[in-house]
Amino acid sequence: MADARIPERYLVDRRIMRLSDAERSSLFLATLWSVSNRTDGRIERGDLAIIPMFREAAVHTLVVQGLWVEDGPDAWVIVDYERDQTSRSQFEVMENTRRREREKKQRQRLKQGVPGDSPGGQSRGTSQDRQGQARQGEEGQEIAEGVDVGTGEVHEWPVRVPGEQFVQDEVPW
Repeated sequence: MADARIPERYLVDRRIMRLSDAERSSLFLATLWSVSNRTDGRIERGDLAIIPMFREAAVHTLVVQGLWVEDGPDAWVIVDYERDQTSRSQFEVMENTRRREREKKQRQRLKQGVPGDSPGGQSRGTSQDRQGQARQGEEGQEIAEGVDVGTGEVHEWPVRVPGEQFVQDEVPW
């Protein structure tokens, strides 16, 4: 997940304070769009129409105020983007790290034989035995009638067994 940052210094930055509300909004939305699309602050003319609520008339002012610089005839770069936002390469490093950690944790769980991590294994969220008796959850909180009392999370849905008549009143909650 990507989060765009609006620096605190914008509260006193003359360049920002001189913008109209629409121009300021356009700057912020373009920054958010750039972070979301990982363009490293580069905005092309064709992008302007797909940035939500962006006012194309704001481009001239953003350049004049020194908030954007031209990057060829049909593109601009958001000034200070590298200082204020996460770059595409930083995102890639973070994603690769998270992926490696997930895979490492998965391998550890498979080695330990944790239920639910192998085909046909029992899921950790199972809260009742076949007779519908309440059991204790992982952290000791009571799990009653298919719902974790502490979190409200449903751990087990009623199962219909072939050949048995299903009666609504038999649903554990």
